[in-house]
Amino acid sequence: MIRKISILVVFLLLVLGGYSLITKPNVENFKAPGKDWKSAKKVEDYFIERLHMPVAEAEKIRSRPGVDGTVDLRINKDVTLNALIGNLFYYGFIRDEKAFKLALEHTKDSTPSDKAIKIGNGSIDTNAEYRISENMTAWELADLLLNKPAGHFPFDEYNYFFMP
Repeated sequence: MIRKISILVVFLLLVLGGYSLITKPNVENFKAPGKDWKSAKKVEDYFIERLHMPVAEAEKIRSRPGVDGTVDLRINKDVTLNALIGNLFYYGFIRDEKAFKLALEHTKDSTPSDKAIKIGNGSIDTNAEYRISENMTAWELADLLLNKPAGHFPFDEYNYFFMP
């Protein structure tokens, strides 16, 4: 009887260990994608399509002094966690949605808020803006979203997601 229980326990440990290895995100998925990362679209496409910015201006906008290759990510009160993560992936700011969600869940939030998108024990402020770039790792971007908004806004009549 004890032998059967021991075999069952060992089998369950092997199954759980194998499952965790299979579902654990690859370390590469947490790295910064960089500007050349292949994604469905780039944020410059967003500027052209949604903000009706001329192509030449959209291509140069992030090289202006003081911008340092970043864009302004604006999160209004209606944005969901899945929409946020999906858009960051779609526009090439993160390599992998699961890895980024894991980074958000395991990054300490030192600025909790009630009016926020909840993730694990943390929260991402809504009606807030963040300066982001493709050169941020999943961990850096998670820390920024949980702890370092560049500012807050009470109302956004244009409801834009990315701004130059």
